[in-house]
Amino acid sequence: MDVIDLTGTYTYRSFLELPDPVDDFNRLRFAQATLELTASADGTVGGELILSDPGEEPAIIMDMAGTATAASSRVSFTLSGRGRPPVADFHYEYDGGILRHWETGVHQRVVLAGTVLRAEPHGGAPAGQTASFLAVRRDGA
Repeated sequence: MDVIDLTGTYTYRSFLELPDPVDDFNRLRFAQATLELTASADGTVGGELILSDPGEEPAIIMDMAGTATAASSRVSFTLSGRGRPPVADFHYEYDGGILRHWETGVHQRVVLAGTVLRAEPHGGAPAGQTASFLAVRRDGA
């Protein structure tokens, strides 16, 4: 596996870290978005996290920048996401990796998993909030 394997378009979902079972899975929802990443062989990663629906105005977008490394068939990455206006006060930090590809897996997709930290407060939400995330690569991406 190589760092350029991060390149693609993903459906991103993050989840509140509630330890108890919930009766409604939506209670775990922190965010759902489109994540577009481009990784270079030197380990540089860039892209966008698009939190708004296509055509929705104003567009809610965070610019993503970071680095990735490959070791022992695993790719790990760190990203910093900073919002564009009207969410210029958004700042989130991401730490994750590409999940294992099972040799005998059927229809397995590239999946990113990790944690996210709200690095700065915004809109009354305090800094320090954490969530877990999964991002599933879309077809043709």
